[in-house]
Order: sequence, then structure tokens, then C-alpha cells
Amino acid sequence: MHMKNYFRLLSFALCLSPIVLGLMSCGKPGNHDYLGFVWTRSETSDQRFEQSMEYNLEHGYDTICVANEDYRVYVCSDAHVDYSSYNMDTFTTCYLADHDAAPFCLCVGDLINATDNYPHFMAHVDRIQAAGRRMYSTPGNHDIFYNQWSIYRDYWHTSCYWLVVKLPSGARDLFICLDSANGTLGQKQMQWLRELLREKSKQGFRHLIVYTHTHLWKIDQSQSHTSNFAMEETYELADLFGRYGVDIVLQGHSHYRLTQVVKDVVYLRLDKIEDHYYNSYYTILQVGEHINWTFVPVGPQHEGWNEVRVPWIEK
Repeated sequence: MHMKNYFRLLSFALCLSPIVLGLMSCGKPGNHDYLGFVWTRSETSDQRFEQSMEYNLEHGYDTICVANEDYRVYVCSDAHVDYSSYNMDTFTTCYLADHDAAPFCLCVGDLINATDNYPHFMAHVDRIQAAGRRMYSTPGNHDIFYNQWSIYRDYWHTSCYWLVVKLPSGARDLFICLDSANGTLGQKQMQWLRELLREKSKQGFRHLIVYTHTHLWKIDQSQSHTSNFAMEETYELADLFGRYGVDIVLQGHSHYRLTQVVKDVVYLRLDKIEDHYYNSYYTILQVGEHINWTFVPVGPQHEGWNEVRVPWIEK
């Protein structure tokens, strides 16, 4: 029986080896790091968190002053920039043309599509910075595919941080960025978040706003096993956000919008802004006494636009 099981295992391994070799050969530019689905070639969530904290400790956290008590924040998600970035061009142009917008905007992950694409996305960031404004980002799964965390870190330095928005009255809003590129915060980032929310909830912020890539609430199979956090982690995050008065959590990843309210916290999942889709949008967040949002369409505005219909969006 022992030898029979051995030969069964050997036969299974021989059958599996071509598949494994095929996946290993996928280490070239492409949409998905297939080998990375089963064996990460990038740093873990805890390792990225430690490196981010090293940067934050040395450079501190930003405070941004806005001109009015109400302000607009431009937000995009899932740009998946490769050699085509028409929609990001539109987003950047519209943002820079809005002279009353906040001096910062957000991108909540999947900035790029695969390898060698970072310079194409960062060209938009350069435009924003040249205008005296800033973009803040959080990494998505595509941003660390093919062991690209080191490249992301070269550009953005940190993936887990907070920033304060100071109003003319002296009131403040707090934005918290979480790194969920692996579909988990990891143990160290989760502990940091517990302590941060406990501390900041006592400091009289007008609003607490969280943004990250992976969403908490799964209602379909659009992203397969990478759709959302593990159930236990989702429960704890929902409890933390509700207990400490988080107002809204901005998320991406699934490429289409969804608004849910859990324990008085709004979970706003954003549309993609990726090119070649007829239903691409960016979001304008209006932050005042209350938080509201508007979805702004982008799409067939350039020659060569290619409409791709996504079945689960048409339901």
C-alpha cells in the first residue's frame, strides 16, 4: 500500500510538472503573474509594512491645508495603465482644470497592468506635481505582480500611511491608506491600524476616511479568489471601522461600483478608469459637513477606442 501511494504521488507530480513549468515561464510582461497566485515573489504584507514604517518614521506624515471647509477630492481606481492611458489623461486634465479642487488626489490601486508600465503612469503624476499638487496612492495586486514592490517603493516610498487635511476653521479630516495588495493587511499592519484608530478617534477629527485596494464585501466571483479579505479579517475591520467612527472606506479591485453601509460606515467601491471599456469612471468626493460623491464617465473620447462589455456589469 505504501509503494502504491508513492507511485500515485509520483504520477501526480509528473502530470503536474508541465503546468508548473508553464506557470514559471510566465515571468514576462502580461496581465497576471500566474505563479504569484501560489507563490509570491514579492515581499509579504508584513515586510512591505515594515519598510513603509521605516520611511514614515524618517519623513513623517503630511498635513495638507485646503482653502474651504468643503473641498473636492478626485479619486481614480484600477487604471491598469500600460502603453495606453487616455482615461488617465482625461482624469489628470480634468483634475488640474478644476482650480477649486483639493491640492491632492487619490488612486486606490492597480495603477499599472504588468511589468515595465510604471513610467507610463508616473508621467501623469509628474504633470500633477508640476502643477503644485500631489497624488497619493495605495498598491493593488497588479502593482506588485512580477516582484514589482521594489519599483513601486522607488516611486511612492510607502504603502501604508495617514495624512491630515486642515480646514480654514482649524478643523481636520484624517485620511488613512492601507496596503491590501495581497488581499490582507497582515498581522503587523492590522495591529498598527488598531492602535492608530484608537489614538486618532480621540483627537476630534471631523471625518475619518480610509482608502485601500481590495474590497471587504464580496457579492460575486468577478475576481475569483482574490476578491476580498478573509472572512475573519473582514469581521475585525468592520468592527474597527464602526467602533472608531470611520465615515467612508474607498475601495477598488472589482472594476465596478458598489455602495454598502455596515455599522454606519459607507463602503464605496469605485469603478475602474482603465482604457478600452465603455463604462469607465472616476470619482469626485465632496467632503464637507457630510461626504457625497459623483461618478464621472470617461471612455469613447479618442480614436481607436475599443468597447469591451463585461457581463457582470450588465446585470
